[in-house]
Amino acid sequence: IDPSGRGWMLIGNSHTGKSTTSALLAANGWTVSTDDIAFLDRVAGKAVGVHGFRSPIALRSGGRELLEAQQLLSGEGGQDFGRRQKTGYTPEQLGGAWTEVVIPEILIFPTLGATTTVEPMRPVEAASELVTWSMWVLFEKLRAQEHLDHLSQLANQARSYRAIVGPDFLRNPSLLSELIA
Repeated sequence: IDPSGRGWMLIGNSHTGKSTTSALLAANGWTVSTDDIAFLDRVAGKAVGVHGFRSPIALRSGGRELLEAQQLLSGEGGQDFGRRQKTGYTPEQLGGAWTEVVIPEILIFPTLGATTTVEPMRPVEAASELVTWSMWVLFEKLRAQEHLDHLSQLANQARSYRAIVGPDFLRNPSLLSELIA
């Protein structure tokens, strides 16, 4: 949740900077829900909310080094995840806060690149991408339609963007917010 109160959701492949972005945002006062697995459900009977687990934001060595270079993280602390070759930090350790539920107003589908840019997506494109990331549609046949309905509503309630996240974002963490204003 950004400082103005808007809910954001980052969706994508491993190694696309989601955890590093979440850690960077937490270090700049954002509220974070989860770094990994989330569940969708209706909140207050209307909007689709993302329910997250309270788990550390898991950073690979590159993500840790980037945050250390920006003096947002000291080389000490964190939870060693051993064979995952990651170190976990709570949002509070990074300077942010944790929340159980986020109502997304903005969906970001990130990749890494040379310069940070965003490109708006139509709701149908976002819904298609969301289905790609949802195991429940494949494995839970009894609730698959309900889950598809949640994904569709999420794609329609939020503005969606493909984002290329570059090193300039590390120097200016408000860049995504500025580009999406």
